[in-house]
Order: sequence, then structure tokens, then C-alpha cells
Amino acid sequence: MKNKKSPFFTFCCSLVPGAGEMYMGLYKQGISLMILFFGVGAIGGWTGVEVLWAIAPVVWFFSFFHTHNLRSMPEEEFLEEKDRYFLFQDFDMANADDFLKRNKKIIAIALILWGICMLVQICMNLLDPFFGGFLWELAWRMNGNTGRIIVAVAMLLCGFYLLKRRNEEITEEEKTEEMIEEIIE
Repeated sequence: MKNKKSPFFTFCCSLVPGAGEMYMGLYKQGISLMILFFGVGAIGGWTGVEVLWAIAPVVWFFSFFHTHNLRSMPEEEFLEEKDRYFLFQDFDMANADDFLKRNKKIIAIALILWGICMLVQICMNLLDPFFGGFLWELAWRMNGNTGRIIVAVAMLLCGFYLLKRRNEEITEEEKTEEMIEEIIE
């Protein structure tokens, strides 16, 4: 695997997220970036959660500059570059069951709420020609923001969960310190 590829083709491939990495021979990195870039756009467009689109330019710029950094590396350094997936690279699949067991309720609730919101949006789109008035306009506006509401509530719940976990860890550390002090005395 060489990093001294054609400058013209490197530039052309770097315009598509992941294609530059694949042109350089790093297929896992390229596929990761392509899935992230196009997946975020597809999920954001399909579910109506436009905030996901904010991730796409970040992925594009990262991929563009990463490709050119790979090309400018010395040959020895480039050969040491590992082809790995960017997402979940440190995630141990052996612990996936534990992760799912611990977070099963949160994942289930998020999926159910997201599904309900999508069904409500589809139904409102179908029933729109038959209704009008203030209440319908209010319901329509609420429906347009349900995806954002779900993401905001999920972020708040995750934040509170992390804070709660941190406080539990701190109290366990304090108990351990008190036990050590009692033993020393």
C-alpha cells in the first residue's frame, strides 16, 4: 500500500467523504466515513430530525483533510497507519450484551417514541387535506417539531443519567475512604 497516489485523483476522490481514504487503500476508514456522511443525511431527511445534518459538514471536512494528510505522510509513517473503522473502534463486541442489557429500557423507549412520532407525522400528512383551523395548525406545528423534541429529551435524560452515575461513583469513593480511615484508626 503506497501513499504516493496521483495528486489529481487524490483531490477528486477527497471530494466524496470516504472515497479518498479508499483510494489510498484504507477501505475500513473510507467505508466508515461514507456510512457516517450519507447515513446521517438519510436518517435526518427520513425522520425529519434536521439537526443531524449538522454532522455532515464536519465529516466532509474531516475526510477531505484526512485524505490529504495521508497523502503527505512519509512512506514509513503511512505504512504504519492501521486501517480501522472510525466508529466503535474500541467497542468490545463481547460486552455488547451487557451494554444492551443495561440500556434496554432507554433504547426501547427511544425507539417507540421515534416510531410514534413518525407514524403521527405520516397520518397528519395523509389527513391534512380534510382538516383546517387553529387546532389543526397547532397540531401540525407540534408534529413538525416532534423529532427535535425527542432528541432534546433524550439528550437531557442522558445528561441526567451521567450526572446520577457520577454522583453514585463519588459516594462510593467517599464510603471507601471512610472505611479506610476507620480501619487506620
